[in-house]
Amino acid sequence: MKSIYLLFSLLTITISFAQKKETITIPKGIVYNYCDSKIVEKAKKLIADNLNNSGNYDLLQDNLIIGPELWKRFKNYENVQKIEKGRVEFHVDDLILEGKMCQDVKDSKIIWDELKKEVAEQYKIRKATEDELKYYWSVISFDIDEPLLIIETKEHNYILNLLKKDLKLMWLDEAPKPNKKSSNGTKKYQDGKEMDSISKGIKETRLEKVVLLSAEEDFEKNSSIEDIKTIIDKTSKIFEDLFKNSDKSGKIMVQFELKKKNNEIQFAVRDDLDLEIMKEFEKRVNDEKYPNSKKEPVKLQLIFKVNSYNDTE
Repeated sequence: MKSIYLLFSLLTITISFAQKKETITIPKGIVYNYCDSKIVEKAKKLIADNLNNSGNYDLLQDNLIIGPELWKRFKNYENVQKIEKGRVEFHVDDLILEGKMCQDVKDSKIIWDELKKEVAEQYKIRKATEDELKYYWSVISFDIDEPLLIIETKEHNYILNLLKKDLKLMWLDEAPKPNKKSSNGTKKYQDGKEMDSISKGIKETRLEKVVLLSAEEDFEKNSSIEDIKTIIDKTSKIFEDLFKNSDKSGKIMVQFELKKKNNEIQFAVRDDLDLEIMKEFEKRVNDEKYPNSKKEPVKLQLIFKVNSYNDTE
């Protein structure tokens, strides 16, 4: 499952703003949205306060996603095992990566307390490096919005993505340790793992990626991981039933706008697909019952490939 691609360019940056903003190197293909430097500094202070003050949990909210790299370790901790709900599977191409989603602030506190045990007195809060961005981008399905910060310690580098609106922590993960075998210092990530090169995949018929078109905070308020998975599973089954034996090649975009009452679904086709099969696909998808939004509309796209390679840009 790959993520959102750049849909627009932010070209208007004043000189005074550029002087204050701490810019970083953004790898090609990654969508990274800066926020005001004052918000970033406020986020750094909030993180430090929550690390240093045992009774301060202002950073936390009910919903907190623990990414796959951090969850590899944390899932074995006795206190963390008390969190019963919220098992998450990140479906990324052929891999299923395990993570966790806290659904209650008391569970988020358990995760944060374990993090504080690991963070020694000497730590640094900074912006992400190129390699850390590549890893994070390889496992998420949305644009990267600041504040995105790293807690750097001697043993681990933790990834924290906060919501700009209220500075609540929504994603917590760990950057993989550098591969010492890498000779040129350049790392590439695919499916949450370090790779020597990014493959365009093989020519096949399957779901290629999921694109979230609404902001992550809008999805948190109006949908759920379970609803997104239901949409993916139902649509993928219809797709596989109809296109698994198709000889023609092409791409299909299915865009869902989830609303409180009546969802809207749009389709787009690229290249040489069997249009008769496509008509039946549209009919069956439109006839299917999908989850609605809780309140405000949110949008997502499913991109399917038929006898085609992955898009690598």
